Amino acid sequence: MKIAIVTGGAGGIGQETVRGLAKAGLRVVAACRDVKKATVGEAWTLDLARLSSVRTFAARALAELPRVDVLICNAAVWPGPRRKTADGFELAFGVNHLAHFFLVELLRERLVATPAARIVVVSSGLHARGVMRWDDLQLERRYDGAAAYARSKLANVLWTLALARRLAGTGVTANACHPGVVATGLLRHQPPGKWDKGPRLSPADGARPSLHLALSPALAAVTGRYFHRMDEKPPAPAALDRTAQDRLWSLSEQLIAPHRR
Repeated sequence: MKIAIVTGGAGGIGQETVRGLAKAGLRVVAACRDVKKATVGEAWTLDLARLSSVRTFAARALAELPRVDVLICNAAVWPGPRRKTADGFELAFGVNHLAHFFLVELLRERLVATPAARIVVVSSGLHARGVMRWDDLQLERRYDGAAAYARSKLANVLWTLALARRLAGTGVTANACHPGVVATGLLRHQPPGKWDKGPRLSPADGARPSLHLALSPALAAVTGRYFHRMDEKPPAPAALDRTAQDRLWSLSEQLIAPHRR
């Protein structure tokens, strides 16, 4: 039986993604901070605001899951006022990017050992508004919650494209997607129309791009791409900058290094 992991699998898009993967016949681990909220799949604890939790989760996955066919990096936070993770990182950068980077690195060998494994990173169309401030990566000097979120989503796409290049030849694919503007708790503090035009999608509709990338036979060998909903589209020019991709990768490796042990 194929096995999938979905971060943020207890609600919203993640819950519907877990549901869709389970309907397709996969064993699905819903990785979530509060396992009591998970209603579908196997609920495992994962707090992306604590890299120690990421390490513990990965250790359990390596011990209990003989394969990982699909890893969907879905969980995200909209930070609002500036907050930090337990490890001192700005919240959006720490949760939306760095914790997922760490998770994939810890599970990389298992993914490579699984034939035709797929990694799906849920980003956002707002990545086009993101700016990587290399001299202030944790936004200690200039902070805005919306800008922090957009920057973390740009980091998602930069990382996905860099990851795809590094996984070339292994059989593992890595793609990013924009699910649309979805009516979930992520946007509960944002008034309609501030960032989106038109009605917000349902979580089930928001899960469709992730499920498409995870399950479509036509996408088995497609990697290093960005999908706007169901269609492949070029990401923002800033996301295509290979120098920026590699710089983010190097910085991310440095930041997680103390937490590997």
